Amino acid sequence: MMRLFSLLRSITGAAALPSAPSIETITCDICILGAGSSGTYSAVRLKDAGKHVVVVEPNNRLGGHTETLYLPDDNYVDYGVEGVFNDEVSKNYFRRLGVEWKRLLPLNKRTDHVDFTTGERVDPPADTVNTLLATFEYRSAIKHWTGLLKGVYDLPDPVPEDLIRPFGEFVEKNSLEDAVSMVFFFAQNVGNLLEIPTLYAIQNFGVPHVDALVRGYITPQNGVYELYRQAGEILGPDVLLQTTVVETKRSDSGVELTVQHANGTRKLIKARNLLISFPPIMEKLRGFDLDETETEMFQKWFWRTYYVAVLNNTGIPDRIYVSNTDPNTGPGNLPRMPFDYLLQYMGAPGHPTSKLVGDMNFTAEDAKNLMASDFARMKAKGTYPIEDPNIVVFGDHSPETLMVSPKEIRNGYYRKLYALQGRRSTYYTGLTFCSDYSSLIWAYSDTVIGKMRWGM
Repeated sequence: MMRLFSLLRSITGAAALPSAPSIETITCDICILGAGSSGTYSAVRLKDAGKHVVVVEPNNRLGGHTETLYLPDDNYVDYGVEGVFNDEVSKNYFRRLGVEWKRLLPLNKRTDHVDFTTGERVDPPADTVNTLLATFEYRSAIKHWTGLLKGVYDLPDPVPEDLIRPFGEFVEKNSLEDAVSMVFFFAQNVGNLLEIPTLYAIQNFGVPHVDALVRGYITPQNGVYELYRQAGEILGPDVLLQTTVVETKRSDSGVELTVQHANGTRKLIKARNLLISFPPIMEKLRGFDLDETETEMFQKWFWRTYYVAVLNNTGIPDRIYVSNTDPNTGPGNLPRMPFDYLLQYMGAPGHPTSKLVGDMNFTAEDAKNLMASDFARMKAKGTYPIEDPNIVVFGDHSPETLMVSPKEIRNGYYRKLYALQGRRSTYYTGLTFCSDYSSLIWAYSDTVIGKMRWGM
């Protein structure tokens, strides 16, 4: 009897055992990883070109570093991206999304300079006229590096030593001390500005950024996040939010990605091309089939952590900026990492922002503790009638400003990095490959899209 049961079981066992659940398969022209500035822009552009696009985004919204706090009194605070260059790339994108814009203008009536290490007011590093004159002298000193004019790392071979040496040496050599505070205002994300290679200072405040001071900036009428709300309407269900990649298989003929939603469900995406728009650091590439060349390139990055907070109950008057100014640090009187570089009035009464920069080990908790200490010192010195500062919302924009060592720059790192474009049907855009300003990133993304191969 047992033999008969075993025989029947062996015959019918395949049907009796539960089968492995099948997962939904999506076939598309291109899969875009990341729905920040470059990923969203690229998705809209490719969809307009007739491509079937699928966007994979781990957060529950589009926008990346673009974050807007909408307040009950109809005010809002942009505590990520505040505006974009007033150029045709930006205005064409706004038009495509149906977003009206306005000029982005300073909202402060004055700037106070305070040494956050003591809490006391100090003198500004240079007067406004000298700072502006020195800024245009700075532009003249860097304009001959034509490969950097579009925000990309298009470096000559060999790379000029002036680009590799510390920015402080470049400042001293060209007598640009009065320009340092302006460079830092736009490039504070690099950390200790005078110590980094000059290349990274220029990438964060170079010729296009100086020119934008003349042409101006624009911003959506109702907060920068309006761009992503509208883009979400256009892209619709082709955006997979709260979804991450768990496995990839890439070749020159296409890619396959297994992705998983936060609820545990999985999908298989088959695409002709893959566009990675987030910074390709190793911790973000778990599950990827990286080869030896990719691994060697991506493990060399180091970066800055960058946090932003919207505050209330600070006691600091509206319509002022409080700039962290240390009179003991040399040209520009710049603070040293980690630092809270600016308390900034953003147009919403009683809700200034705080922007903090540190090294890779500087945590969100460290940032919050630093803010509390800075306010405590200002209160102790009576600099402002500090009340009980409260964090209304807190944003983590790390990793920011990915860099490599001077040795790697000298040895052609960026030439090798751009050579990865299109390899194994994989393309890249975003702040790792271009200056972290939306207008420049959008223009660079257009060049990447133009080089994509679609035939099998």
